[in-house]
Amino acid sequence: MDYSNKVTPFLHKKPSSLRYFQEGVIPIDVKAWQLTIDGEVSRPVNLTYDEICDIASISHHRRNVCVCLWSIKRHWEGVLLRDVLSLAGVDLEDPGLYLRQHSVGTEKGGYDSTVHLQSAVKRDAILAHRVDGQALPLENGFPLRFIDFGLYLYKCVKAIKRIEITRENKIGFWEDYAGYDLDGTIQPKRYYAVDLQKKFFFEGSGEVLDSDI
Repeated sequence: MDYSNKVTPFLHKKPSSLRYFQEGVIPIDVKAWQLTIDGEVSRPVNLTYDEICDIASISHHRRNVCVCLWSIKRHWEGVLLRDVLSLAGVDLEDPGLYLRQHSVGTEKGGYDSTVHLQSAVKRDAILAHRVDGQALPLENGFPLRFIDFGLYLYKCVKAIKRIEITRENKIGFWEDYAGYDLDGTIQPKRYYAVDLQKKFFFEGSGEVLDSDI
C-alpha cells in the first residue's frame, strides 16, 4: 500500500523514547542482520531483512499505547507474526507457548520481552519494517520491531534479532527495571492521544479503537 500521502498528525509532539534505552546510533548493518527463530520450533530459521520484506506484507492504521499514558495512531506496515512463525513450523494453536523477543542491544545490554503467543497471533501482531511510508527510524526500532496493538509498547521489542519460542513466561527488561506488569495488556486509564491532541478515558482492556475515544 502507498502511504506516501499519509502522515500522522502532530507526530512531532510525541514523547521521544530514545532516552529510555536505545540512546545513540545502534551499529546495525542491515545486510548482515538476520532474524533468528528458534526454541520450540520444528525447524530453526534465519531470515535476512530482504527475505522478510519479500513476505506478503500487511498494513495497519492502528493505535499504540505507552505505559506512560500517551497514545498515537500510525500507519504501520510489516509481516504478520503468524506468517513468519509458520516458516519455522511453530504450532500456533498451542496455548502453552510464549514468544520471547530479544533485541540487538547496545553497550548497555540487551532488551527482552515475553508475550503469550496465541494471544498475539489472534490480535494480528506484526513484525513491522515500515511506518508512515518510511523504513523504521531508530526510535521506532530499525530494522524490525514486534508490534502487538493490544499490549503496551514496552512489550514490543525494538531492533529485534531473535524470537525464541518457549513455555516460560519470563520477566523481561522493563518488568525488572521499572516494575511493569508481566502481562502488559493495555488497561482502563486516562490517556493522551497525541495525534488527536486530546485526553480520553479508556474503559476496556486490550487494543484501543476509534470507538473508545
